[in-house]
Amino acid sequence: MSRLILLTLGTLLVSPVCRAQTEPKPAGHHRPALFRLGVGNSLNGSGDYPVLKVSAEYAPQFGQHLRLGSRLAYIGSSEPYEFGYGYTIPQSYRALNLEQEVYWLPFRTGKTVEFSVGGGGFVGYAHQKSFQWASLDANRVFTYKAYRERGFHVGYIASLNLDFALTPDRTWRLGGRLALQNDTRANILPGGQFQLSRAW
Repeated sequence: MSRLILLTLGTLLVSPVCRAQTEPKPAGHHRPALFRLGVGNSLNGSGDYPVLKVSAEYAPQFGQHLRLGSRLAYIGSSEPYEFGYGYTIPQSYRALNLEQEVYWLPFRTGKTVEFSVGGGGFVGYAHQKSFQWASLDANRVFTYKAYRERGFHVGYIASLNLDFALTPDRTWRLGGRLALQNDTRANILPGGQFQLSRAW
């Protein structure tokens, strides 16, 4: 009788383990991290001119509702300011940032469509060239005072993200991102990027 009880208990304990090892994983099982490449435009300052933003990001997941995004981003462009009457003023913005965001996914990770709300901060180095004032007098003489600034800066980021699975196993994703970031040099950069993601 005792042998029968031991045999029954052993069968009950071993069967789930064997079943878990032999059963194939369903398509689209969750993967722990995404590697993302992003590219798009932002608006410098109060919307004076567009700048290009390119980024590479590593985004592992934590649990079923959180991702942590660590990103290296380049932001830059040169767009002359059109004063009018044929006069322009050179202006440019260049920045290299280390950015960190936490993404909250209310509908869980690993879905065919992933929606997330992000927030975080960044530190980087920026070089900005613009002007403080410009004028055109009665004799059509145009003058302006140049403004240049460079140095380290820190700031915050807020974003909305949407990613769509491109393959049945959800390894590749294509999506978009709307973001707003501001820093200690008062450069408000609202804009959006397209994102291509690969699960690892």
